[in-house]
Amino acid sequence: MRDKIEEVGIHFSKRRSNRDKYRFMNRLVSCLKEAGCRMDMMEAGDKHSQSHHLVTGDLNKSRRVFLAAYDTGSKMLVPGYRYTPLDSRRNFREEMKNIAAYSLLTLIIAVLAVYLTRMFWGGSMAVRALIVMIDIIAVLLVFRWMKKPDNKVNMNRNSGAVAVLYSSAEKSKDGCFLFVDNGVVSNQGFYEVSERMKSQDAVVLDSVAGDGDLFLVCKEQNKKKAEEMAKAFACRIRVWPLSEEEYKNTPLEGFQNGYILTAGEEKNGKIYVRHARTSADMDLNIERMEQIRDGILKLV
Repeated sequence: MRDKIEEVGIHFSKRRSNRDKYRFMNRLVSCLKEAGCRMDMMEAGDKHSQSHHLVTGDLNKSRRVFLAAYDTGSKMLVPGYRYTPLDSRRNFREEMKNIAAYSLLTLIIAVLAVYLTRMFWGGSMAVRALIVMIDIIAVLLVFRWMKKPDNKVNMNRNSGAVAVLYSSAEKSKDGCFLFVDNGVVSNQGFYEVSERMKSQDAVVLDSVAGDGDLFLVCKEQNKKKAEEMAKAFACRIRVWPLSEEEYKNTPLEGFQNGYILTAGEEKNGKIYVRHARTSADMDLNIERMEQIRDGILKLV
């Protein structure tokens, strides 16, 4: 497991641009091919937003599919931000706040650069040279913030889950595993792959590397089945049933029988994941990640 964590979380930690995604996919396909895995690339979207999902195993014949989003997001600027795996609407609002924060920073820097240029351009040559330097720095900052910088440290959200899925796929000859694109910043990728799936179980791994409590989330009517699935894992797992309305507010909305395996802190009836999309996202519980992988191998 350690080598997979190093590969996904360090060497290929940025998976936001198309170039970085292709680099990671090439590496992933090469290693899984060497392990003898059957693979298929599932493409979706349009010219403005394309997704490239990697499937290992037989998606049509498998009774249970394990999924994880492999893309990464921009650095989160919202103060006190905490990711909520079971509240997609809240995550969307936080994402809009983050975009607004970058836009505001860009505007402030641009206005400040223009103000300083107009106020002090008539000064000495030394002052003018300083103003030119400030303007160049301002342009570089504006360009950087318009693009929104990558969050390079993302062990828990979601490199840890990708590493577990990667290790499981490499060791399993019968399982089906799906590496989902465009599933971190939004649920687009999960909607796309759900359209290709039937009524088999879809188990999404999300933020499983941290030290919080481990939850297996499901529909209310699938609670007993989730409890049976939880017995396959050596680590303690709490089953968290959702009402129909709550289920629709998660990445599982498009799946007939969806489950989320996630680790976090329970507070006021919600599950929170700390440090997501910040430089502090370094939490790793390797022993439990290995237990999760071993449990998955029993369930395929």
